[in-house]
Amino acid sequence: MVWRDGPCSTYQVRKSFLESPTPTWSGSAGAIYPAVRRLERAGLLRSRKADRDGRGTRLYRITTAGRRALEAWLTPPLPDDAVGISSDPVRTRVLFLEVLPPARRRKFLDGVERQLDEHLAELREARRAVLASGEPSLALAARGALLVARARRRWLREVRESL
Repeated sequence: MVWRDGPCSTYQVRKSFLESPTPTWSGSAGAIYPAVRRLERAGLLRSRKADRDGRGTRLYRITTAGRRALEAWLTPPLPDDAVGISSDPVRTRVLFLEVLPPARRRKFLDGVERQLDEHLAELREARRAVLASGEPSLALAARGALLVARARRRWLREVRESL
């Protein structure tokens, strides 16, 4: 985020995470602020005090070493957990769905589909905002998230039809 948005404050980094429709990214201050400090101690970020800021805000930018680390992270081969099918708590629950009587299975699926539809609406709205920003890589990432969520919705319909 510092590479994309830098120079920026830790608060701005946190805000990017909080605004993301990806629920696995933590935007908590307890996660972001220490992570930025660790990256600076490791020499991957450098900071300076913001001009005309009475609060002591620091602005971070990526260092040459940070840029190399980012490029290494982007370069294949990627770890199996980056390429493989990720953990899916809904898919795991479907493995045990037959423990429920049919009416409760339908209720489970109704609830999951309703939540997924709400998430799809959030993803569509986030994608519209990203498209307006004119940033191609953000638009591609937003499209990927939307396609994955749509595929998951189709799969849930198949689950319903099978049970």
